[in-house]
Amino acid sequence: HHNSHRTHRSLFLLLCLIMTALETTGLLDTADGDEVVKPSSTAPKCISMSLVSSIFVALQGILILFFLTGTKYAEEPYKVKEYIAFRDIMAMLLLGFGYLMTFLKHYGLGAVGFTMMLSILAMELNIAVELLVRFMYGQAGSDDTTWPMPVSMATLIDSEFAAATLMITFGAIIGRATPLQMILIAISQSFFYAFNKVVLVLGSIQAEDVGGSMTIHMFGAYFGLAASYALGPPSDLTQAKDAGMPDKVSDIMALIGTTILWVFWPSFVGATETGILENEHHCIVNTILALMASTTITFCLSQALCHGKFDPVHVANSTLAGGVAIGSAGRLDIGPGMAILTGCLAGSASVLGYVFSSPFLESKFKIYDTCGVGNLHGYPSVVGALLSIAFIGLDPDAEFLSQDLIPQMTSQLLGIIATLLVSMISGFGTGALVSSLKDASSLSYMDSEWWHLEY
Repeated sequence: HHNSHRTHRSLFLLLCLIMTALETTGLLDTADGDEVVKPSSTAPKCISMSLVSSIFVALQGILILFFLTGTKYAEEPYKVKEYIAFRDIMAMLLLGFGYLMTFLKHYGLGAVGFTMMLSILAMELNIAVELLVRFMYGQAGSDDTTWPMPVSMATLIDSEFAAATLMITFGAIIGRATPLQMILIAISQSFFYAFNKVVLVLGSIQAEDVGGSMTIHMFGAYFGLAASYALGPPSDLTQAKDAGMPDKVSDIMALIGTTILWVFWPSFVGATETGILENEHHCIVNTILALMASTTITFCLSQALCHGKFDPVHVANSTLAGGVAIGSAGRLDIGPGMAILTGCLAGSASVLGYVFSSPFLESKFKIYDTCGVGNLHGYPSVVGALLSIAFIGLDPDAEFLSQDLIPQMTSQLLGIIATLLVSMISGFGTGALVSSLKDASSLSYMDSEWWHLEY
């Protein structure tokens, strides 16, 4: 009883502090003759931020209970290489994804700050949810389905993959979805992501997807696009169009994020193969070659399609398309030439998507894709996953493949279909559920809506 009272009292005090902070950080500022902001416009934001705090407290309490009662250290030996891979992917998440999304000139804090908040939340959720899904789906008593459930470096790396998936989804709706909506989307996605990955693609279907072209990039992109469609256009299109534009500084910051992602992407694809030298070697070399090819083709096509000049949006995003596409075939012995071909096709699909697809989807279907994740992660992931069907034929006897040639090729196709269906249905459903939680008066792509600014 005492613990319960303390929890309720702490939660009440925390909510009071948040409400007070919102009232005193400019929302109700009347200095210098400024007009008082009407309570009707601030109340929804106060409620939204109060709910954010309440959800965080509740989630953390549930997760603490889960980790206390349902987990233990894994007995497998610790590998330094696994920590190095973990560190590289964290740099991709917090620095790479965060700064890539700072192209929004008035949403830099939101890009980097919310990336950190949502990435860590997604990691915590995934450790619990994916372990539970493995426990329920697997054969009780096997290595990863014992109770208490083992937590290892591999578990933490898997949680980073879930965070990357959420960051891809975040890219589609960044600046338009509120913090409350994004947290609820993160909670919902954690279940559907684990179900698609553990039960379907890598489970009953047994598809080959070492670097996550299907389970991460495809799922995150089409979940985000479906959620974006359900959320609808920004409430004030004129304001959003202006605020959503980049400036010189924000474009440069985005390119910094791109370079960080480029450098560490091979670690992302090969993270699960540390210690298996041949597989790791294929992952690293194939990814580097695919990235080189997508970078080259991006610079080529960008100036060709943009009146002889390079578009910074293409350079910031499409250069990475090779890393997205190579994920499904990363550890296969496909040869350097096929890795280059994969990067070229993925980079081409990405640039063409930015030039032709994004305007079409926005004008005809009202799908507003803030960062163009459909072009960086969506189309290239489909290209890479489709190519993996053919690439199975180049290395049909790989020891990690669980099926013969034709069944494995069929599994690759089924993995694509399953991922597209689960991601779009769950994304649209989640987006529809949270769409009513946004205050119509909230401005899109503005840090000042959610951050206490002294400038």
